[in-house]
Amino acid sequence: MITRGRTVRALTLASLALGFSACGVDPKKAPAKFRLEGSLTQVMDLGYDEARILIAPEDVSLVFVRIRPLVSAPTDDAGTSSTEPVAGTSEDYPFKLAYRLLEDGLPSGGRVDLAALDANGKQRGVFSRNVADDPRNSLPPIVRGTISFNRPLDPDTTVTGDFHVTFENGIEAASGRTVFSTYSARVQP
Repeated sequence: MITRGRTVRALTLASLALGFSACGVDPKKAPAKFRLEGSLTQVMDLGYDEARILIAPEDVSLVFVRIRPLVSAPTDDAGTSSTEPVAGTSEDYPFKLAYRLLEDGLPSGGRVDLAALDANGKQRGVFSRNVADDPRNSLPPIVRGTISFNRPLDPDTTVTGDFHVTFENGIEAASGRTVFSTYSARVQP
């Protein structure tokens, strides 16, 4: 037996879904709060909701995070749908910029050259992405690129800065394209 409160809630959720679909907005895909810029945005969605700086033993990464709400109709043990929605979130990573530290340690602020080569001839800047239902996870090497930090990367502080990257020409979707932005990110240990 469905109670009056559940019926009202189910009708409200149905009305919202109908309202969003009528105006072309998917309630599961709210617009991103921010967007990276550059020609790479012509071939990939680079919208994000927050930026994080992650510190690992071998690199420091600037990760742009897209938070996706997960809403589904739950079922009980018998497989019967319920009127109460199950909600949660998932994260996509539309762009990740990692700087390999090597023996230098963490940057103490200022600008870092992402195209600099290590002793083995590999670039110190490494770029990737991880977005649900998008197989394009790796990005090509870069021709040039820098990132700046306005302060030392101390845990639990907010760091601002900017970055600019130009990818090498080639056959991948990101080839020859640029991506850039200013950012404000929380440093997570």
